[in-house]
Amino acid sequence: MHIPLSSTGKRCKPPTRRGRLVARRRRQILTDTDSSTEVPARSQLRRLLGLGAHTLGTSFDVGLLVVGTALVGLAAAVLLDGFDVVEIGLTESTGSMLGSGLVIAVFGAFALGVAVEGPIGYSTRRRGTFTDIEVAIAGALGALVTGLVLFLIGGFAGQYVDELPQPFDFGVTVIRSAGSAGMTFALFLGVPALWGVRELWGHNSWIEEVELPIFYAIWATAAAFFIAGAI
Repeated sequence: MHIPLSSTGKRCKPPTRRGRLVARRRRQILTDTDSSTEVPARSQLRRLLGLGAHTLGTSFDVGLLVVGTALVGLAAAVLLDGFDVVEIGLTESTGSMLGSGLVIAVFGAFALGVAVEGPIGYSTRRRGTFTDIEVAIAGALGALVTGLVLFLIGGFAGQYVDELPQPFDFGVTVIRSAGSAGMTFALFLGVPALWGVRELWGHNSWIEEVELPIFYAIWATAAAFFIAGAI
């Protein structure tokens, strides 16, 4: 039989029932403490991931709004040019005008439809309590990712429009310009502008109604400058 000894070599008394209960309770307290520190960490991670996913979706919606409105405007310009209402020189024949104008209009309407069906207009503050810094960081990442994706889509589509009428090349330019605007002006001007608006007037209820229009206006204006520089 094993007899426990103390550090001095003397025989140790076997633990009493009370001692065993105290030791068990102490282990339980340590286990509960470890669990209580893990639960808030997981909750915080889910909270930030939810903010990031929603902000990325909203950024894509704003980017698609910019692309959609620009493509619909381009389609209208192509049709007006084809019917000799304005002289732009985008089309060479009636068939080319009708075909390219309708296709571009369909793509523009599709982009607008996807944007409207997305989470745009749904305030991030309604999904939890987020600081302005957290919202700004998530918005910056969303604008950067959205701009990069649009720019890559424009570069990929540009490989297949060389033999198509000129309006299709302008349509690709619109997508690339929207991507460039997202990675530059929307990121470095739009996000800080929204952060400043929230800092100054965040206590007003109407702030949720003006954030996205401001972001869209900055993004669309920057895209127009890029389009003008490309053509």
